[in-house]
Amino acid sequence: MKFLIALSLLICIASAFKIRGSRNTQPEHLGSMVQKAVVSSRIANAQPAAPNRIPYQARLFIYHGSGGRCTGCGGSLISNEWVLTAASCTSTAEWVMLYLGGIARSDPSTEVSVDTSKIINHPEFDRQSFRNNIALIRIPAVTPSAAIRAVSLPKRAPHYDTYENQCAVAYGWGRTSDTAKGYSPVLLFADFIVISNEKCLGLYDDIDAEHICAVGAISGVGVCDGDFGGPLVIPSNNEIIQIGIISFKSTKGYESNEPSGFTRVTSYLDWIADETKLSF
Repeated sequence: MKFLIALSLLICIASAFKIRGSRNTQPEHLGSMVQKAVVSSRIANAQPAAPNRIPYQARLFIYHGSGGRCTGCGGSLISNEWVLTAASCTSTAEWVMLYLGGIARSDPSTEVSVDTSKIINHPEFDRQSFRNNIALIRIPAVTPSAAIRAVSLPKRAPHYDTYENQCAVAYGWGRTSDTAKGYSPVLLFADFIVISNEKCLGLYDDIDAEHICAVGAISGVGVCDGDFGGPLVIPSNNEIIQIGIISFKSTKGYESNEPSGFTRVTSYLDWIADETKLSF
């Protein structure tokens, strides 16, 4: 297993240098094809995403009501009126402000506010195990543009790829290091390699088929507070496909080199279709 992960890492790195030409060239973002496999630093202190390259990314500002508590999360636009996110973000929300179409936190092209009547948390979400950590938010229909466009979901099928050893990319405005007090002012990205659930189960309790685990393509890569709910994507047949939702991190810190955890989207395609009436 370690050999396979190492081989995947070498493929990612080789692809990156082939694209960039040299170590000193600025990394190219993976957005247009997710764009090949480029090695960046962790979401903390990573390169910012280029404008209009991640048109499906949503930023969520969530008011929980309890003591005036507010949190930040990510999400993904899966149609012109549905956003996919994590139930750990929205299960106690009273209302959510969603920002679409911007790379900088301060400059979204569209702002939408919804209350709990528009939020559908998975009915079996378990905050302790992060099982069924998935939610949907219905928003007023937005007009697709260069800055706002839905991501593709996997096609429903009898059997699904596990994505093991594949290169994937996660995005977020979360904290930029273990010690940072605030969130990133711009959307950042990091590259991951999907590992087997068996290997992940040796590090975390309660890993099951509905989870995806992935390690950073280079040392120190991990998801941070504020990134949860955001997408994990791969390129496939000239499309960007969302395979995961950022769900949990290691208790040892973002830079511990332990796997980050994601909700496996293919495990919930039927639930998503039932709730949204979307076809995919």
